[in-house]
Amino acid sequence: MRRRVSSAVGVERINWATAMFLVATPIGAVVWGGGRLYEHGLETGPIVFFLVYLVLTGMSITAGYHRLFAHRAYEACAPVRAFYLLLGAAAFQDSALAWSADHRSHHQNIDRDGDPYNVRRGFLWAHMGWLLFTDHLCRRRTLVPDLESDPLVAAQHRAYTPVAIVMCFGVPLSVGWVFGDPWGFLLWGGLIRVVVGHHLTFLVNSLAHTLGRRPYERRFSARDSLITALLTFGEGYHNFHHRFASDYRNGVRRFHWDPTKWLIQALAYVGLASNLRRAPVERIIAARLRADQERLLHRVQACSQEAAVRAQVRVAAVASVVESAVARLGTLEREFGRMRASATGVSREHLRQRRADLRAARREFRETWRHWTRELSRIRDSLDGAVLGT
Repeated sequence: MRRRVSSAVGVERINWATAMFLVATPIGAVVWGGGRLYEHGLETGPIVFFLVYLVLTGMSITAGYHRLFAHRAYEACAPVRAFYLLLGAAAFQDSALAWSADHRSHHQNIDRDGDPYNVRRGFLWAHMGWLLFTDHLCRRRTLVPDLESDPLVAAQHRAYTPVAIVMCFGVPLSVGWVFGDPWGFLLWGGLIRVVVGHHLTFLVNSLAHTLGRRPYERRFSARDSLITALLTFGEGYHNFHHRFASDYRNGVRRFHWDPTKWLIQALAYVGLASNLRRAPVERIIAARLRADQERLLHRVQACSQEAAVRAQVRVAAVASVVESAVARLGTLEREFGRMRASATGVSREHLRQRRADLRAARREFRETWRHWTRELSRIRDSLDGAVLGT
């Protein structure tokens, strides 16, 4: 699936190498897999390896290619970066440099002509159709100068094809040889895994721009969906991601299903990752408030001017209370973080008091947010009633 990084402008034409690979691998997986199942049934060893290798390679794409290399959402030590590059190559989704060039172009031009996997060209185009063509817009070296200067990333890019073949097919074959079933491990851990991994990743470009809600930014097609998150190692909170692309999290809430976020946090806990970037809570809530208000204004257009003015006054009053509560929360979170990071000069009692203040600020914010949602619901109901009464 190697595609040349180029800045040249040309006409889209079929990328035969990629097209044949994407067509042949699913056919091969079905034919060979069907025959293998008929002869041997479900085999525990190869299937366990398939699941483990799928997770390792998939999260090397989400935590490595995506959040580390494409977005620089955190920093990682050289062994972790090398792991991502090796296992990411096993996913057969091109080099980290080329992948990141496409992805940065996607964020820079979302839903426009410069977006390589623009969902407005159709679900199938965003899912995999764009890969079947040599797209002159999606490979600009000017988007990845930082990666070109990274020795590990540059080395993986230069040696991508042999590294990908060895990691994608050589590793399963070798592991299978150790366990006495090289062909079963190659089938499940190589061929079937790469097909499944492709389409799980492709869902981020297609389903994540089709299914779900847009709680942070209504201008983008990107959407938040638990279903997509479950299928993509947490990448399904895509509206948040496009609004706050440099945040290492996709699922911003603690209970959001985002195993990639948890992996990054675990790496940071043991000292293998650092400088995890997080959008300030004030900006996140401001985006939510703005999106909610935009949805409400859309309803207001169908109402009388008097009803619209009343609704806007009520919304502004409640929004100001939320903004005040979240500003206090954000200040306390940053202060508490600085105190915990400081090795000296902070007494245990002072830390305990700040923790209690932070808990109180969180309770206050949760209450004001519940009030906001209740008030929005009442305003929508009153606007609907005003429309029906006209």
